Amino acid sequence: MKSPPLILAALLFALAAVGAYLLLDNSLWFGRQDLLIRAVLFLLPALAALTAAWIPLQAHAPRAARLLALFYIPVLFGGFGYFLFWMPRFAESVLSIDMVEQRLITDSSSNALVEIGFAFPIFTPTVELRNGELFSREVDIYLRMIDSDGRPMLYRAVREEVPPGTLSVEATVRGMLSANERYLFLPVRLAPGEEATGRLVFVITALDEGASFMGEMRRANLAQFELRDAIGGELLLEVPVER
Repeated sequence: MKSPPLILAALLFALAAVGAYLLLDNSLWFGRQDLLIRAVLFLLPALAALTAAWIPLQAHAPRAARLLALFYIPVLFGGFGYFLFWMPRFAESVLSIDMVEQRLITDSSSNALVEIGFAFPIFTPTVELRNGELFSREVDIYLRMIDSDGRPMLYRAVREEVPPGTLSVEATVRGMLSANERYLFLPVRLAPGEEATGRLVFVITALDEGASFMGEMRRANLAQFELRDAIGGELLLEVPVER
């Protein structure tokens, strides 16, 4: 029969493993918390694992237990120091987006990705997004253009959740592409330090009949991506589209 100290050590190991898994699996939620709360949540499983190793050593190898106990102070200083001092000072504090590839899907496409079924071209650039800020971000991404005649156009990428009962081009395209994991739908959610790569989906509805969207974009006076906070709507970043 196991002694109570060994049972306690096993429970602490289990709690440490569960705690570490929950933090990793909920990185978006973790990244929304205050830095002090993050430090405490990070240290709890670390200290639990350290204590779980210390308990049996205390009974069978007291000298090793005393040496292990010396690690408590550096672990505490390291955890609080990283979240409260290193991160605010050395974090990049930037949100970035880079376009990797341009792609256009039309109703005449035969690329086996999707059959649109209507005349609107679908602009699906592949982008890389990175959150270098201290906190998690949920962003909406827009494509803003001013054509060669000075007409402004603004397109929002297709959303993950289109309002129920909405009969729109956006809802149709979202349904057609829902099973394809290569696409990014709004809002794009990024924990601190997290990167995401995928295809955005812009439904081009304001194009003159017979006009080429790629040609219009090359001739446009302005073509840029805009990243906006998904909740407040404030502008976070403007990046020119490579043409």
